[in-house]
Amino acid sequence: MKNIQFKKKKQFPKAAIAGICVAATAVLVAVIFLIVNGIVNKDDKPAEHDNYTFSTKGFENISDVKSLNGVMAVFTDAESGKKGLMNFEGKITEKAEHNEFSVCSDVWRNYRYIVESPRSDYLLLADPATGTVTSRQYHGLHEPEQIPCWSEAGKHLAWTDEKGYAGEVKTSEVKLSNGFYPVANSLKDDAKYGYVSQSLKLEIALIYENAMDFSDGMAAVRKDGKWGYINKNGVTVIPFDFDSCASADATGSDCAFAFSGGVAPVSKNGKFGIINKKAETVVDFSFDAILPGGNGVYIACKGGVWGLLTIDKEYLASVMPTTTAAPVTMGEPAVAKGKYIIKTAGSVLNMRAEADPNSSVIAKIPNGTVITVTKSVTGWAYAKYNSFSGWVSSDFIVEYKEPDSTQAKTAQNTTVSNTSV
Repeated sequence: MKNIQFKKKKQFPKAAIAGICVAATAVLVAVIFLIVNGIVNKDDKPAEHDNYTFSTKGFENISDVKSLNGVMAVFTDAESGKKGLMNFEGKITEKAEHNEFSVCSDVWRNYRYIVESPRSDYLLLADPATGTVTSRQYHGLHEPEQIPCWSEAGKHLAWTDEKGYAGEVKTSEVKLSNGFYPVANSLKDDAKYGYVSQSLKLEIALIYENAMDFSDGMAAVRKDGKWGYINKNGVTVIPFDFDSCASADATGSDCAFAFSGGVAPVSKNGKFGIINKKAETVVDFSFDAILPGGNGVYIACKGGVWGLLTIDKEYLASVMPTTTAAPVTMGEPAVAKGKYIIKTAGSVLNMRAEADPNSSVIAKIPNGTVITVTKSVTGWAYAKYNSFSGWVSSDFIVEYKEPDSTQAKTAQNTTVSNTSV
């Protein structure tokens, strides 16, 4: 009987086996991490957190979404690269078949939404009411020829063009509703911003580097390169701690998003979150972008993937103020017209060319001097002193009361008597 010899089975290298195991484990851990963090949602199930959910359902073929003036959202199709429109709750209102969307104002605050589209050789207009691209062509200017700026020399709002002053703005020329509107003191990059009222009076001093519209009783303003929020009395209610939201804006403009329903998306240290009016964090700063929204629903991006962020309604209610705040007035002047006396610690009070602590000093008023105030904005009073007229800090003036005639006569008699002695 022949001896049957079996070939020894070739063994697979142990090092290779170990490598495969390590790689498989890494892949498994990565998938689990993505699922837990909401980047991959099994069966489109939203990623749940303590106070919100984030779902990518319906956004699978979308590579980017931007806010268009806080009115519409412009999305980009991942395959074609074309752009379309959706509302801020993620519903598509215009298919992705256009090249570019932009916004302009050929007349001050008369916003036009411009579309570059294969449908036409000319620019088309988008309708913000429906979120659709119309057949109407746009042949106007991309920027207004004249923009209202505050003229300190004329103490009024003035039309301004590339050459400078172009005439006073009349209330009949700008159809404004009751409210405050941001204006600058020039068209230069280093211009200062404040707010005028419907009557075109300066209500909040020109002390900011940029300013947005009021919404929900508050407005975003920039100071020292950071954004914060003020109320209609010009009081800073949320500190200047936040970065620009330009990365989530269709035009890439330096901006901050408005409050709506008591909350607002903000950017900080390269991440987006949501805060309430007490500057408390409602949604953690873990998102790449959060667009303007309302009712606790926001288009957002996390880990490079777009989806819908929905805040838990009970939680949202819990972080809102428990008492109803008194309505903010539309800005009664901080100082009434009349005579005032300078009250400092003995030093002089600077009179400045503008209602700005960095503005040039045009006069120095001694302590105890009586001045006449003709108008005011929050924190500042415009006064006359000798041949000078300018702005002084309202913190160092008190109402001047004419001395009682009896007291004056007594003081005069006393003076005469003392002199005689």
